[in-house]
Amino acid sequence: MGTDKRPVRRPVMFAAIGVGAGLLLLAVTTVADERPSPPGQRLTFPVVADTFVAADRAEAAQGASRVLVSAPQGARTLLRFVVSGLHGPATDVTLRVFVTSKLTAGFQVATIGTGWDEATTSQASAPAVGEVVGSSGPVSGKGWAFVRVSPAVHGNGPVGLALLSPDGVTSFASRESGTPAQLIVRTGRPPQVDAARARPAGWSARDPVIGAAGDIACDPAAVPATEDGGPTGAACQQLATSDLLLRDHLAAVLPLGDNQYEDGTLAKYQASYGPSWGRLKAITHPVPGNHDYVRAGGSLYAPGYFRYFGAAAGNPSAGYYSYDLGGWHLIALNSQCGALDGCRASSREERWLRRDLARNRGARCTLAYWHEPRFSSGPHGQEPVYDDLWQDLYAAGVDVVLNGHDHVYERFGPQDPDAQPDPARGIREFVVGTGGRSHYTPARAFRTVQPNSEVRNSQTFGVLELTLHAGGYDWRFVSTPGSAFSDAGTGWCH
Repeated sequence: MGTDKRPVRRPVMFAAIGVGAGLLLLAVTTVADERPSPPGQRLTFPVVADTFVAADRAEAAQGASRVLVSAPQGARTLLRFVVSGLHGPATDVTLRVFVTSKLTAGFQVATIGTGWDEATTSQASAPAVGEVVGSSGPVSGKGWAFVRVSPAVHGNGPVGLALLSPDGVTSFASRESGTPAQLIVRTGRPPQVDAARARPAGWSARDPVIGAAGDIACDPAAVPATEDGGPTGAACQQLATSDLLLRDHLAAVLPLGDNQYEDGTLAKYQASYGPSWGRLKAITHPVPGNHDYVRAGGSLYAPGYFRYFGAAAGNPSAGYYSYDLGGWHLIALNSQCGALDGCRASSREERWLRRDLARNRGARCTLAYWHEPRFSSGPHGQEPVYDDLWQDLYAAGVDVVLNGHDHVYERFGPQDPDAQPDPARGIREFVVGTGGRSHYTPARAFRTVQPNSEVRNSQTFGVLELTLHAGGYDWRFVSTPGSAFSDAGTGWCH
């Protein structure tokens, strides 16, 4: 972040000086103070003490444990940090903590005192819980989760936090495990994108346009209600969304997974997806979702998905592939890690991704897409299992990521793998689970808004259209008839 050089106005001052029998009034006029204010900072502080306390072991100290636990029955995790070196007030603070639970409904973060010691603190001597300053929302797998906790930091000094899990047991890695919690503290104004940047004269509406959405075609055997039991009129709009794609003369269509419900058998694809989105099959580059797979013999398979799309879906043993469109490189990933050998570092998919990014390092603009989002404010929440993939994409300068899974539309500002705003090198993520299957009720859709979320809508079907220019892109959410929601803008490649 650059130095803030906005002028600071000094007040007008008056002085009275005696001259003979009278007074001479002097006025000192306002002067612009051009002294720069301190530059913004981004500092990271590791946890210096952590433990957990529980009612069923009130006298026991757990400071040496490698796993920390929070639960509704009074168990809570305690963390202490020491913030130092800040040159100005903290304007944004994020807690980064490693969740070891396979699935959690989420956890809250509250302030606590700092006068405790991890080697001796027990339930009986634990500090009282204060104000709740943040909430994670659902966390769908093991890995790093992020919670904005800005009210907890007021300057340099110790900071105490408690992790509470009112809706179930959540476990975290301790500092003894090698993955300690961290506080990421920013001062100064948040980084801003230069809104005045001129659009190149070469950008044209004739540049290739792609259309994307996930969570598309209903099971042909039944017309379901919404995800939460709402009216059936708010479901099964796959034909209406496909009409949008046909109307706009696209260069490519990207189904973002869960293309066919309730499972992706070939007969269901032919009966439901085929008459709707299947009308654009010739220009389709799909990725699979969890509903496209079926479980048989303890393994996950997607025979209908791969048979329906054929070579366009990539090798059936992998389901990931890449291709070029205009001046862009596009990467289709398979988020169904259980059908592969995982999605973490050193998995086959992660190694393939690093090789593909290296081979295409000369591409000015790159877009990646898969089904389940790394970041989402929807009911499925954060999904840390894709953290290593996101790290690779960020390191290679990828510009845009598209996902589905949550039946909502959400746009994030460019961010780094630590969920910090990064307009210079960050990835802009769109969650587009609006392809036609169903909605959530408004009360369930966005219970916890994640950092960097800019636009959200849970009650509109539609598709995201991206115009792929040389050096940038335009985005436009196109809704089905009868909806007033829209979202549009311009982004720049790194």
